[in-house]
Amino acid sequence: MQYIENKQQLIQYFLEGSKKKDSWRIGTEHEKFLFDLKNKNSIPYDGDISILKIFSELIKNNWTPIKEGKNILGLIKDKKNITLEPGLQFELSGDAVKNIHQTCNEINSYLKELKIVCAKLGIGLLGNGFAPIAKLSDVFKSPKKRYEIMRKYMPSVGKNGLDMMHRTCATQVNLDYLDEADYKKKSKLIAAITPVAVSLFSNSPFKEKELNGYLSYRTHIWQNTDKNRSGIPEFFLQEENSFERYVDFALKVPMYFIIKNDEYIDCAGESFNDFISGKLKNYPNKKPTIKDWENHISTIFTELRLKKYLEIRSADSCSSAGICSIPAFWTGLLYDENSLDQALEYVKNWNYKDIYNGYLEVPKKVLILKLKIKNF
Repeated sequence: MQYIENKQQLIQYFLEGSKKKDSWRIGTEHEKFLFDLKNKNSIPYDGDISILKIFSELIKNNWTPIKEGKNILGLIKDKKNITLEPGLQFELSGDAVKNIHQTCNEINSYLKELKIVCAKLGIGLLGNGFAPIAKLSDVFKSPKKRYEIMRKYMPSVGKNGLDMMHRTCATQVNLDYLDEADYKKKSKLIAAITPVAVSLFSNSPFKEKELNGYLSYRTHIWQNTDKNRSGIPEFFLQEENSFERYVDFALKVPMYFIIKNDEYIDCAGESFNDFISGKLKNYPNKKPTIKDWENHISTIFTELRLKKYLEIRSADSCSSAGICSIPAFWTGLLYDENSLDQALEYVKNWNYKDIYNGYLEVPKKVLILKLKIKNF
């Protein structure tokens, strides 16, 4: 087993994500709320009308269960994964496919299967960025152990962390990069137009049966969750942006946990730098592995997140008919070289302050917002 001894190993991790253009793929992850059709209440993990009942039916359709201890917390089938978010939201992580047509076919096939199962059980599906009816206290919780650690930590770093976990749904697009230079170009554009993307894909105007004063309340919730790991980091827009700069950022993001021998060890608030130095309080004198690094960077919640691909996270969950528009938007901008270069030329004089102020205002004003930046 190889242990992480220095930062260069982490930079190399992202360099290894580089892919030739003919290997570029499109991945889409989308979340849904589930509710009892009779009373519109959230459904529990177990019971007559529950998550486990849905899992049981899908297993009959050749989905394979993913377990943590005795609990089924997800399903896998043909490189597609269903996972449970903290408030029992359903998330499909689709396969990496070659084009938007394949993406749409996958989404439609999955939703058709899920709707048939849910209709049989009296369960409804809802694509919204924020739960429109349920109070936080009404939402049933996933038994996944990592979420127990997050629930304890979240209130100490932001006022809306528990709402983010349990009452939001998003649509995420995953795209590839050619090399570090390509990553820099794509990350700059994604960061610059995040307020525009939030506007286009806003879909969360309700809270507890009333208008909430926002059109993307989900984005507002994220802005008040944990400033150490969310938002739009300024370095995405700077010339010195690089894999090393992202590593430096990630090393400072407070950890939540590590997993050893299938057990979660609470490291909330400590840094990955502490881990490399062997200074974790609950796991002293031990070094991390790449798997530890992958777990850690999965807890970074910026509007753009880097793994061995780009994760773009700025869209609310939406109706089934609208999901395909989100990967289509980003694929068209980022996978066509002329589109990417022209878009970068358009935003080249936009400054971070104006972009971030637009990002803060856009959940309420969306396309009504006039960004105070040149060329807009």
